[in-house]
Amino acid sequence: MPTLWARDYSNEPMNHKSTGFTETKTAILLGFCLLFFISTMPARANPTGLPSAVSNLMQARGIPESSLSVVIKKVGSKQSTISHYPDTSRNPASAMKLVTTAAALQLLGPQHRWHTQALIHGQVQGNTLDGDLILKGGGDPWLVIERFWLLARQLRDRGIAHIRGDLVIDDTLFDQRAIDTKPIDGKSTRTYNTPPSALLVNFGATAITISSRQNGVNIGAKPPATTLKIQNTVELSNADCAQQGRRIQLDLKQGASGATLSVGGRYPAGCGASTYRRTLLSHGPYVYGVFKALWQQLGGTLSGGWRYAKTPGSAMPMAQLESVSLTEVIRYINKFSNNVMARNLLLTLGAHHPPATPDKAAATIKEWLDQSGVMMPKLNIDNGAGLSRDARISAQGLAALLESAVAWAWWPEFLGSLPIAEVDGSLKKRFHNIAQPGRLRLKTGLLKDARALAGYVIDRNGDLWVVVILHNHPKAASSVGIEIQHRILETLF
Repeated sequence: MPTLWARDYSNEPMNHKSTGFTETKTAILLGFCLLFFISTMPARANPTGLPSAVSNLMQARGIPESSLSVVIKKVGSKQSTISHYPDTSRNPASAMKLVTTAAALQLLGPQHRWHTQALIHGQVQGNTLDGDLILKGGGDPWLVIERFWLLARQLRDRGIAHIRGDLVIDDTLFDQRAIDTKPIDGKSTRTYNTPPSALLVNFGATAITISSRQNGVNIGAKPPATTLKIQNTVELSNADCAQQGRRIQLDLKQGASGATLSVGGRYPAGCGASTYRRTLLSHGPYVYGVFKALWQQLGGTLSGGWRYAKTPGSAMPMAQLESVSLTEVIRYINKFSNNVMARNLLLTLGAHHPPATPDKAAATIKEWLDQSGVMMPKLNIDNGAGLSRDARISAQGLAALLESAVAWAWWPEFLGSLPIAEVDGSLKKRFHNIAQPGRLRLKTGLLKDARALAGYVIDRNGDLWVVVILHNHPKAASSVGIEIQHRILETLF
């Protein structure tokens, strides 16, 4: 792999626990105090066109209005307040996660849970297994390291300490041939590019921590993996502790049994600790290396290697880990736009006829939309996360889904999963000068040449509004794309 200067672009905290609504739909609507005014719009010749402030900005920046789709509509009204290119098919980026999570809530239920199993294939003599340990994945999107440790702990509590066979990885619930795609931007070590898996341990990510000490620099890896070796050649410097002063160089070399990460460069002495989250190991070596490290910490030994295989019928269950609820999973997906979790969730919808593929899941979602009366003729779900150049949806189609969702029983859970402006998630630092915190609940989306914003707004009268903004243009991902979104929302107030 070529050498790259390391900067941490990850927007996916590994173990952050967020909160959200658990109240009923009525309680949510009544709970907003000092609700803002949105219903009075400035007069304009075309009542469904773009606000003049937006048109003027786009003209000044050389951005054609045809690159933008906007639908803003009060729930229950017959006509949209703004309807600009509503039927144009566009790339929604991460706003596609709204389709995936809404479908999951309807088809699986808010309390759906996944199960990961540990089974043995062989004979147990005392505390020794003369045979293989099998880890069978059930598609859990949030099998973080703490929960993976709980599975290992269960196994140790059953009296097994020494494993003389291999670690067998059964991820056959998902069709890996259909989902092992190339990274969208060629950056295979970025955590957002991690492919999904039926046994998705800790998002496949490793947190590399760099910290200064009196005579040098410490390098740590969390979670530790026996298949990852780290070579530390970082030198202390007297540079200012600004980002440009942290000239850390990561060089990754893959081997037959794992990988070696060389960490070099110079690190300012007064910088404290810095963390870079990366996908350093492929799936098999990662699961094996992390499990073996945990197993050794628990006082166990594992003599063999690892391999992929389907669980034999004669295998004996020894431990099982139940996931957190779907409600908690979608809250993490939407608030922090976790791509690999969204992809795992999509594949779960296609797992009724294993092995699951994105096409099977997409067919399931489209059937549900048709039965629900939500028309999306131009929908292309692709991987369900929006991390795609091929995903497509219209603003009108997404707005129709958002409006329909309000009438469904799981809407409080869906609403509670969305980022809240000035409060949390991807909107924590957005829209400070538009409304008070808690008034805007919108999913963001961002790719090269694509920016999106979609969700809900509640006015001072208690009326609920649907907002969808899809922008596809080379300048959409720049600061002007944010300004366009800001002015659209600002006009409403």
